[in-house]
Amino acid sequence: MPSTLYGIYNAQRALSLNQAAIDIINSNVANMNTKGYSKQRLEISQASNVAPYQSPVDATQSGMGAIIDSVTRNRDVFLDNSLRRETTDLNYYKEYTDNAVQLENIVNELDDTGLNKTLNDFYNSLSQLASNPNDFVVRNSVVQNAITLATTFNNTYTSLQNEKTGLVGDINNPDTLTQSKLSIDINDLNNKLSAVANLNDQINLSTSQGMTPNALLDQRDELLDKISEYIPVNITNERNNTVTLSIGAIELVRGKERSGFFEIQAGATNDNPSIVQIKNDAGSVFSTNAYSLITSGKIGAILQTGGDDPGKLTIKGIMDSLNSLASEFATAVNAVQTNGRYIDSSVNPNELSDNLSNPIPPSAGTDPDPEDFFVDSSGLGVINAGNISVNAIISNDPYQIAAAKLTSNLTETGDGSNALLMSQIRNQGLAVLGGATTQGYITNVTGKLGTQSKNIQDNYDIKSNILQQVTQKRESVIGVNLDEELTDLVRFQRSYEASAKVMQTLSQTLTTIINMMG
Repeated sequence: MPSTLYGIYNAQRALSLNQAAIDIINSNVANMNTKGYSKQRLEISQASNVAPYQSPVDATQSGMGAIIDSVTRNRDVFLDNSLRRETTDLNYYKEYTDNAVQLENIVNELDDTGLNKTLNDFYNSLSQLASNPNDFVVRNSVVQNAITLATTFNNTYTSLQNEKTGLVGDINNPDTLTQSKLSIDINDLNNKLSAVANLNDQINLSTSQGMTPNALLDQRDELLDKISEYIPVNITNERNNTVTLSIGAIELVRGKERSGFFEIQAGATNDNPSIVQIKNDAGSVFSTNAYSLITSGKIGAILQTGGDDPGKLTIKGIMDSLNSLASEFATAVNAVQTNGRYIDSSVNPNELSDNLSNPIPPSAGTDPDPEDFFVDSSGLGVINAGNISVNAIISNDPYQIAAAKLTSNLTETGDGSNALLMSQIRNQGLAVLGGATTQGYITNVTGKLGTQSKNIQDNYDIKSNILQQVTQKRESVIGVNLDEELTDLVRFQRSYEASAKVMQTLSQTLTTIINMMG
């Protein structure tokens, strides 16, 4: 049977154990609103009642008390991994949704000043010109509507280009590559990877010295949660509480080393202006293009929105559609313009009448001018939404609009049949547009964008609900429950009081024995 002195020691150890438990409860309550804090608990085990110096008789006895094994955090690796996977997916759809909303705002045809309306105004003014081919006011209206239409194309294109530049930069302006949202997020990600490596080093040192660095582990777990917002990262637990981070088969962090980091390189064309590579500090390139690895997370959504993947909603895809519309529309109008006859503005419009006794002078109706109605303002010879403009010859002289048929008699006045052909382009299915009319094509483009945007939003809503459920489950594990803490506090307080009573009783017994021996 253990001695009375050992019983006092046992009681004193119980007092210390219960006091430690109360201190942990106090820490839990104090940090119940601290972001990233994991509830801690005292791991207690029964002290061994067998010691090398004990006799076989002693070894059969009990009553060696309890000891503290460690102070651990309430964590569930499965829930941590689930939450980070869902966080990656949610941030992918959140970023994609935000980008899709911006694109919808840019191309929305329902706006009063939108592309659909300006096309309609242009066609309507051509119809008026067909009925009033000699009216300068009507001709000027056609020109002004054409300018407004071209400007709407230009502005929409510029807005899309600016949106893309803001996301992934522009190779024609190198500064934008380092100022883009992609670059900012990549830098932030690299800093967080470095922070994990630094924490790994501190955690390894503390663990190797027999300590349990719970505060450092909480800091690292919070960083891992943040990193999962950017990319799909794999996390492997290693010895001494360190972790290894990787994407695909490429290691990013191992122990205290940041073994890989992300770097942006300029792409070959503006289709993909920013290429994300993975390197190490020595300059070795692990991946020349990490696009296929970064399939989710907010960086994945940025790369896809600003890239050229035909299977995804991309800014380039919308710009290509807009370019096709501008090019095919201009080609159709120019074909009619070059096959018509214009009026020499040097002739007084009042002299243009149906009275054959005052016929149009030969110079008033000439062969078609080689210049087109719509031209490329950049001078590259290829019309797109960004450079479509009204020929300066026509904008300066509305009489240059070829409203009359090329086959009309030079003395024939009031012919607006060519202007009518131009106005009828609105109802023509154009091959490059898949057989759609110009306005129908706009509806198709905006409708497709709306459908894609809704699908992305729906996926975001689904992932948001899933993440909320996983977060609640994990919070029930790592979070501090005040009711539970108060219950534990009462339990350990009573245990402390009982241990104190035991010590008091043993002390009194020992005093009595000593006095009897005196």
